[in-house]
Amino acid sequence: MSVPAAERSERARDDWTIFLLHWLKSPLRIGSALPSGPRVARAMARQMQLDRPGPVVELGAGTGGITRGLVIGGAAPERLVLIESEPRLAAHLRRNYPKARVLRGDAREIGHLLDGLHIDTVASVISSLPIKWFPVEDQRHIVLGSLRRLGPGGAFIQITNAMASPVDYRALGIKAREVERVWFHFLPIQVWKYWLD
Repeated sequence: MSVPAAERSERARDDWTIFLLHWLKSPLRIGSALPSGPRVARAMARQMQLDRPGPVVELGAGTGGITRGLVIGGAAPERLVLIESEPRLAAHLRRNYPKARVLRGDAREIGHLLDGLHIDTVASVISSLPIKWFPVEDQRHIVLGSLRRLGPGGAFIQITNAMASPVDYRALGIKAREVERVWFHFLPIQVWKYWLD
């Protein structure tokens, strides 16, 4: 069943208001002055590995812009695990994605958060975190913690506007490649893939 245009417009305004308030309060924690648009969401969704077992985990789900793209891209809402540290954003996600499992928590604790749901294996990890600003040790907890849950053949997917890898993959001893670029976005967005040998 499609969502009426008036309801979609109201949700979009709500998304923008919540996003802007959090960005103004703490821009480095949010990472972007604009929520991710549909082109970015589609680019991220194309990187999902839905043929693998386990849930699709989204880190830094924010207002749900990428989440919307993941659902449109084929991820069933009940297969999603959305991790968000900001209480108001987590509540917003619960309202808009009632079938998804929304966890309010820190992505650096991904192992503990997934243990709490008894999840050992995940299909995909999609990240909108402002990870380029994180110390290498925090990147290590997040990226390697995710790759351990992904297992062989799994990839950690990250968006950035840095025009270079936002993760210090050499320090982490992992492989990296830019897999997509979205030019028609302010600012242009790159999608990076990280994996173990």
